[in-house]
Amino acid sequence: ADFGVLQSRIHVGNPGRALLASTPVQLLVFDLLHCEGRSLVNCTYDERRAALDDLELQGEHWQVPPAFLHADGQAVVDATRAQGLEGVVAKRRDSTYFPGRRSDCWIKIKHVRRTSVVVVGWKRGEGDRAGRIGSLILGVQGEQGLEYAGHVGTGFDAATLATLGRRLEPLRRSSAPLATALTREQGRDAVWVDPVLVCEVDYAEWTRDGRLRHPSYKGLREDVPPQEVVRE
Repeated sequence: ADFGVLQSRIHVGNPGRALLASTPVQLLVFDLLHCEGRSLVNCTYDERRAALDDLELQGEHWQVPPAFLHADGQAVVDATRAQGLEGVVAKRRDSTYFPGRRSDCWIKIKHVRRTSVVVVGWKRGEGDRAGRIGSLILGVQGEQGLEYAGHVGTGFDAATLATLGRRLEPLRRSSAPLATALTREQGRDAVWVDPVLVCEVDYAEWTRDGRLRHPSYKGLREDVPPQEVVRE
């Protein structure tokens, strides 16, 4: 699913015809906790899944996604990564359901992508990061020059923030080194720098408007020229 598109439907209780047509959604039923007045929470996952399959719920607006009960786990992970899916939820087949709390019987395996981006500025931190870098503002090369790619505020430790501060301070400039216009919020309180440093980030996906979703800082790339950094 496209997370950005999904957001336009998540909190809409009564969507109009236009939204229904432009952003259709389906209900994916992946577990069954009660059936015909009987609680199934103390049944194993295999038993709950069999009861769910017996209902034959496939329809135009809902479906039961496949469960790979006998497949090789790594093969499933590799296949979903190749298809560009977000990840896999691995469940112990003999586990019961634990209402209202997390359990290590269910493990979410997220596919993480990695890419290089250009550091074009930073925003000052707050709280325990007061007086230091709060997040880095990122860019990638586009047809007209550098394009805004979002910002990253996780993945740093104190030593990394100190090093970045020393590297970025001499690179300050008065205006954004971007070819694309920014919204007021994107540029608010930004400290711009010459775009000479390249860093690597892990991320979930590129959004439709060209931003990184859930990026996490992994380090500087001294071997990658900023002129070669494009959206991958």
